[in-house]
Amino acid sequence: MLKRLRRRVIAARTAAKAWRRSRRVRRMKGVPEFLQVARQSFLELQAAWDRADWRTLQQLATEPLLADLREQYEMRGPGPNHTEVLELHAELLALEELRDAFVASVEFRGLIRESDSAAAAPFRELWLLANVKAADRGWKLARVQALA
Repeated sequence: MLKRLRRRVIAARTAAKAWRRSRRVRRMKGVPEFLQVARQSFLELQAAWDRADWRTLQQLATEPLLADLREQYEMRGPGPNHTEVLELHAELLALEELRDAFVASVEFRGLIRESDSAAAAPFRELWLLANVKAADRGWKLARVQALA
């Protein structure tokens, strides 16, 4: 419980910082291309989660996030999972250069259906994507935070 609360506080601080920088980020070149890749990664990650495709998840997510996903999978169980993304929008809130990595804060929102019998529901999430400079592996999902 304390770990989840700490994550929420960190995510809230990150989102607040990202909001303050959002005007500057929107003027950056290459943002539409970056967001297109981010949306595609969102869809790939969701499909990999539904299939329990750990090889693909490992390519798309950092090790700490994979550990969290494994815990969630244990709670979910191995049964079939189907998620349909009906509408997906992405906005780059911040792009920061740290000593060892670049970190991008992307807000995703849209409509999602998590089972064939369920109605579509709106969602809003903050994704933190990291690109470690020394690893040269490209962007990986480091953290996901549901937004109210």
